[in-house]
Order: sequence, then structure tokens, then C-alpha cells
Amino acid sequence: MHIIKPNTLPAFWWAFPWATARYLHQAATAVKEYADRLDACIDLQDQIIRDQSAEIARLKLRNVELFDDIVAGKAIQPDASIYE
Repeated sequence: MHIIKPNTLPAFWWAFPWATARYLHQAATAVKEYADRLDACIDLQDQIIRDQSAEIARLKLRNVELFDDIVAGKAIQPDASIYE
């Protein structure tokens, strides 16, 4: 089958209407499958962004906690003993 340009049908399409309908159906099915894959990619990107945002929020909170521990003098706890 010849390549169909957008918004046009092949010459003498009316002579082989089922072939034209089959080609258009195949093209529509391919576009739908491609769109479904793109939707899956977008969903994956959305999940990754949400996970990263949650991790950033957790790290910011941990940073505040560490700063508070440093100010309170609890951040460094020496555990070394004197070697004799």
C-alpha cells in the first residue's frame, strides 16, 4: 500500500475500499499504541518526580535536625578512649 499523505486518500481508493480501511485501521492502532506508551512514560516520570520530592523534603528535615543537634552540642559524641 502506498503511503497516505495527511488528510488525503490514495488515488482510486474507492476501487479498493477494504484495503484503504485496513490501512487506516492499522495506522490508527499504531498511533493508539504509541500514545499508550507515552502515557506510561509520563506516569513513570510523575512517580519519579514525586519520589524525588519526598526524598528532598526528608533530607531538608534531616538537615534541620542535624543543625539543631549541632547547636545543642549533641552532634559530636566522642567515643574514643585513652590508649595506654
